[in-house]
Amino acid sequence: MKKQVYIVGAHSRGRTLKAYLEYLYPDIGVEAFLVDDMSENQEMVDGVPVIEIGEGLRKDCPVYLGTRGIYHAKLSDRLRAFGMEHIIPVTVELDRRLRNAYVRKCLEEEGRKFTMINDLPAE
Repeated sequence: MKKQVYIVGAHSRGRTLKAYLEYLYPDIGVEAFLVDDMSENQEMVDGVPVIEIGEGLRKDCPVYLGTRGIYHAKLSDRLRAFGMEHIIPVTVELDRRLRNAYVRKCLEEEGRKFTMINDLPAE
């Protein structure tokens, strides 16, 4: 059985985070995308329900904040108000680490090597 997580944000950042997590960690599944307002969101995105932050959330699910960093504090406060404790802000650094791991794994599956630009020899 997959470990379920929530992702706050159902647009490009949240969807990209879902792709990273599910590809890198096949034992993870996204329970739902969480949003603070349904008016600009679909009910389902990539086969996953989109629900408003509120009562009834599974408290045992970690919550990834797949939004711009300027919203993290407000969203964390709101999630804590509904009993969520394991909140993971997707910072620029975490996003970079996930993206690089994702690209590395994709290339390795194609039999290619992943090399960071900074690791290339100076000419």
